[in-house]
Amino acid sequence: MILRYKIKDIPDEGMLVDVALDVAFLGEALDGMDADLGATAGAVHLELSRSGDDIYVHGSVKATIGLPCGACLQPTRVDVSVPVKMLYVFGEEKDDRDDDADEVNIDPDDESDVAQHDGVYVELDPMIREQLILSVPMAPRCKEGCRGLCPVCGENRNEKSCGHTAQSVEKSPFGALKGLKLE
Repeated sequence: MILRYKIKDIPDEGMLVDVALDVAFLGEALDGMDADLGATAGAVHLELSRSGDDIYVHGSVKATIGLPCGACLQPTRVDVSVPVKMLYVFGEEKDDRDDDADEVNIDPDDESDVAQHDGVYVELDPMIREQLILSVPMAPRCKEGCRGLCPVCGENRNEKSCGHTAQSVEKSPFGALKGLKLE
């Protein structure tokens, strides 16, 4: 999937981009997260505005991602919705963004991220990939209050109680490691 647009083709009134994210793109962005791509879908809704050589992109990236629960490993779905505010400039980053702010309705105090374009194309794939990666929780949960797996026997404590307690963990062969300190 390539979200690359010719700068000269962006009309003065702006351009809307509504695109579903394909499985290959999602697979690349979520690589290493054990995502279930069959239960994952996403889309972008963006508006591109041009002022001279500057391109302002705002909108959102939304996805539903199938991941294993960080506590019990059961499949779960995580909904992410990330606002996008990006300013693409030609060449070096500019600090004086307020020069043409009125022409494209950009607030000069806006907290937009800044990136570069090559003067011919504005490429959105890297930014969208980054937004997806940063929005996925490190340890998603299948439900509020997930009790996870038993550290002694591995039983899913959401389904049934195995009877092991915190004292059982200390009596396990690895219980002695609890008293060790790293220097």
